[in-house]
Amino acid sequence: MAISVNGKKKQVKKTFEELLQDLKTNNSEKVRYNAARMFGEMGDRNAVEPLIDVLKNDKNGSVRLYAARALGELGDSRATIHLIDSLRNDRNVDVRVRAARALGKLGGEIVVEPLVEALNDENPQVCITSTDALIEIGDVATDALMESLDHEKVNVRCDATRALGEIGNKKAVDKIINMLYDEWVNVRIYAVTSLGKLNDIKAVPALIEVMKNADENELVRAGAAAALGVLRDTRALLPLRELIMEAEELGELEDTALKSFKKIMAANWQSIPGATLQQKKTPAMA
Repeated sequence: MAISVNGKKKQVKKTFEELLQDLKTNNSEKVRYNAARMFGEMGDRNAVEPLIDVLKNDKNGSVRLYAARALGELGDSRATIHLIDSLRNDRNVDVRVRAARALGKLGGEIVVEPLVEALNDENPQVCITSTDALIEIGDVATDALMESLDHEKVNVRCDATRALGEIGNKKAVDKIINMLYDEWVNVRIYAVTSLGKLNDIKAVPALIEVMKNADENELVRAGAAAALGVLRDTRALLPLRELIMEAEELGELEDTALKSFKKIMAANWQSIPGATLQQKKTPAMA
């Protein structure tokens, strides 16, 4: 609420009871969603049940959106099943997005399945937010995401591949290696990136194969080269050098390969015969 003092507006904080009255009975959607927003900022968990009621029953999407946001900020597990219901069933895209985000904050095994289901939402923003929520939840989401790698929809496979790389559980490595052979290039791009983030040298032979494949998309090959630089395994040195030396000019792929070559040399120079000489020669290849 604002009052005027000498022509200037001064903000007056409302009490919990006043905000509760606004949330429940005010005819103005703006007043109601501001009340929901304030409850989230106040951090008073006495607001959880009224916010759940609004999330379920208010006819205005903006009010439900702010109720979902506030429930995520309050972090009370009583809201979990109701946010899941909103994620699955609310017709308003923005409400579903906010419900997904709130579930990511609340966490727990119970939220994994509905968030994985939401990777298949008709709206891409819901899919992206659900992916980010699963990443925030972390390791508990790994198994369900691994199952999603077999989904018929390409965007689900992309999001699951990205999420597994961010979560970082190495049990996903073999499944992500398989995604290097997905029919869709976007999936393969996410796969090479995630294999670098998973940081398991088990992926080195497959990444070398992808990088050397002249029929593969150049972004995928460059991503494989970059991942090899992250893994820093000496088995990649010769393939990287061959790719660089065979090029008539350095494009993005060759430039990435050169950077990775240098990273591997720098990480392993003490164990590589002639590495000092090799390091002197490498800049000349640029």
